[in-house]
Amino acid sequence: TQYADFEFKFMDRKQSEELGLKKAAEKPDFYKIDSAGTEKAKARNHEFFAAAKQREAQEKIGNFFKAASGNAVQEKIETLGKPALECLLSIADNPVKKQTWEKLFSRVLQSGVLSEKDRSRLHDDTIIKIIDPKNRRHSIKAGKLYTPQSAGKQIAEEMLATYQAPEKERIISDIASGIAAILDSGNLFFDEAFTEASRKQAKNSVRIDRTILQNEPILKKGQKLTEDDCYILSIYREKQKERSGGWEIYRTAAENILLCLALILVMALYLFHIQPVFSQSNRMLWQLGLIVIAAILLNRLCLDGFLVLTGQLPIPRRELLYFAVPIGFSSVMISVIFGVRTAFFAGLFVSAVAALPMENQFQMFFSGLLINAVGALAVRGVQNYRSYFVRAFLGTALSSLLAAVIFFLRQDKNDLLLAAWMLAFPFATGLLTAILSQIGIYLLEMVFDANTTMSFQSFYDFNHPLLKELQLKAPGTYHHCLMVSLLAEKAAEEAGLNPTKARVCGMFHDVGKLVQPEYFIENSPGRDMHKDQDPKMSAIIIRSHVAKHGPELARKYKLKRLLYDAITQHHGNDIISFFYKKEQELHPGSTVLQSDFRYPGPLPSDKEISLVMLADCCEAASRSLEKPTPETLAQLVDNIFRGKIRNGQLDESELTMHELTIIKNSFINTLKTMFHGRIAYPKDDRKDEDDLFVAAGEKIPPS
Repeated sequence: TQYADFEFKFMDRKQSEELGLKKAAEKPDFYKIDSAGTEKAKARNHEFFAAAKQREAQEKIGNFFKAASGNAVQEKIETLGKPALECLLSIADNPVKKQTWEKLFSRVLQSGVLSEKDRSRLHDDTIIKIIDPKNRRHSIKAGKLYTPQSAGKQIAEEMLATYQAPEKERIISDIASGIAAILDSGNLFFDEAFTEASRKQAKNSVRIDRTILQNEPILKKGQKLTEDDCYILSIYREKQKERSGGWEIYRTAAENILLCLALILVMALYLFHIQPVFSQSNRMLWQLGLIVIAAILLNRLCLDGFLVLTGQLPIPRRELLYFAVPIGFSSVMISVIFGVRTAFFAGLFVSAVAALPMENQFQMFFSGLLINAVGALAVRGVQNYRSYFVRAFLGTALSSLLAAVIFFLRQDKNDLLLAAWMLAFPFATGLLTAILSQIGIYLLEMVFDANTTMSFQSFYDFNHPLLKELQLKAPGTYHHCLMVSLLAEKAAEEAGLNPTKARVCGMFHDVGKLVQPEYFIENSPGRDMHKDQDPKMSAIIIRSHVAKHGPELARKYKLKRLLYDAITQHHGNDIISFFYKKEQELHPGSTVLQSDFRYPGPLPSDKEISLVMLADCCEAASRSLEKPTPETLAQLVDNIFRGKIRNGQLDESELTMHELTIIKNSFINTLKTMFHGRIAYPKDDRKDEDDLFVAAGEKIPPS
């Protein structure tokens, strides 16, 4: 079945033809006053008087006037009666009368003289139109037209109205017949070409239009194709070309662009005020923009695919196309990358754009909102790609099915074919959404290094080559990273942050110590590699795990940008106080530059990285307590938090004081459990077991 994508009009050829023929038949005949005929009549008029003069001259000398063969005017003079000839000569010799004659003659010619033969074919009441030499037109009944006879009679009667003679009637009759001979062919002729053109124009001016509404079927599947169907289809194709190539497409595009710009402006205001992190990162804006654009293009592609499908399959309702587009594509992707709130708003934008070309815009918009909202909530907090696929599929498919039920089931409860399509389309689009969105997430993670909980989970793998190497070469640092990740994860969960993100950042934050592990106390218990070292050199070595070795390892093992930032920012630009004070003690009288003992920074801005900074300090400092108690641990954590705030290490962080309070309390509670006491077990002082071990050892041969 071929449906109309837009409303269009076309001419009903049959009705237009019938009415056009009727209008053409009502058009009168057109007659044109011929200039050549007029000049010919005037010449014959002069010849009429000249012949009268010649006859007079011939008769004065006793000769008989003989008309030229075939000359009707001279023949008329030859047979003219003597009284009529004398009357005619008196007119010719009198300038006033001659002028009156010429005026009457010209008036008749200007009105038009129709030949007797042509006049006989017209009924007296037939209306014709006369076109004069100046192309002026006027209508007249045929009964009022001049013929040579009627024109001659009128001219003769008006000329001789005051003429007195015994044979006046005979004279008038003879002169009238002479004038009729002059005007024998007339100067008014039927203009066949102009008449036909006028009737054709009248016929073509009639147009009766039919209208086919948007979504109305043009051709139905299985219908026998007729000539009218072909005509309607050809008109539809022409209209499509006009819309695609004429000004209509520009007008429609301009309207849609303006509306989209308004939606983009609203979205920009939302992001600027509600999600200001987007205004600070072009990379995040690119990611968000590409997802939204891809969703809009995907919706359009699926819409065109549905229209093709309707011509191949018996789809009962064209409105099912509202559930044949993967409208939830953007929300399920954005939800796992940027969060649910951003996904809601992006889904609203995509739904509004998708509704623009639809006939029932509210239905499309409502369905889009429902599917986007449910899809975004379904994938929220997902931990792995398999779970994401299942949730994205079920969330979008079931919400699409619910929207279809709301709009259709109440009207078509017994339509089994409709019910089958209502089940097919939501699940098909749900599957398509899950597949394409997962592919999209893979691409964004590769191209833009997008951060998702699923990608974090892939890094939090104890078999990761970098963590494996850290475990073997720097076990103390590995244990420290593990404790920091646990501290950060617990605190992030309680503070409403991303616990997986905090855990992964904590696990990788100190991998830079892998290059020179022996210079870090957790890897060389009982030894002090910095004892005889210059404090400045020691500071350089300590700082290198952040400034040099850590970033190099991050690039080598292709870590995510977030982990790179965690490595370089987890100390901010804080001072390495131990070696700074040691340098002051060695050079009490000189000025020690703090810049020689500061980490390069930058300050952390991400909440989770800021949390790792605090967790790193608290975990490391807690190891310095000889007898950790709940009170000393609480005092230690409180001092560290105050010091970081006082030194400006959290100036760029987005953590609020409320979140910092929750994080601090979480650290205290976690550290208390980490340093919990144990019940002392009773010691067995019997020596028999010791003797057994000694005896066994004596039997082992020396190596």
